[in-house]
Amino acid sequence: MGVSHLGIDRTDRRGAGAVTNVGRRRESPRGQAMVEFALVVPIILVLLMSVLDFGRAIYAYNTISGAARSGVRIAVVNQNAPGTGCAGGDQATPLDSTKVSATDCAISHAVALGTKTTDVTVAYRDYTDSDICRAEDGTPKVEVGCLAVVTVNYQFHAITPVIGSLLGTINMSSTTKQSVEFVCPKNAAPICVPK
Repeated sequence: MGVSHLGIDRTDRRGAGAVTNVGRRRESPRGQAMVEFALVVPIILVLLMSVLDFGRAIYAYNTISGAARSGVRIAVVNQNAPGTGCAGGDQATPLDSTKVSATDCAISHAVALGTKTTDVTVAYRDYTDSDICRAEDGTPKVEVGCLAVVTVNYQFHAITPVIGSLLGTINMSSTTKQSVEFVCPKNAAPICVPK
């Protein structure tokens, strides 16, 4: 029969002379691993989606910041109102500082976010940034030394349902200010908005 080198009969594992692991189960650990996996995977997925949404938020803010900077670069040398020298409106067009308004320029730099004319504000303020630019008689007038102020707004929505419901809509805004360097001689109608 099956006698081992220790002299124990191993033919009957359930018998009196059998060697057994008392109190231990001889089951596969696969079930435990599957349960642990099922508990950890949702947490990992939420973390990954959070990183994705955080990256999208950074991209959106960098985009509107760049759009505001690009818009103010045009605003300091060209005070034409939107659409007065550009065929684009809300469309991305090749930029030429003599034909494009600051609003059109900002829109074309944030076209990936779907920026519209209503998301961009262009204002001309006095050098102290406390009031709109005015002529000596008090009427609004853009002059060299005034501040061109371009603000681009965007509403960020997270794509992860859990994070989107926790945060809701995040309103982002970027403002850039620079001194007017040149007053456009064919100034159609500068947009002067009080603060």
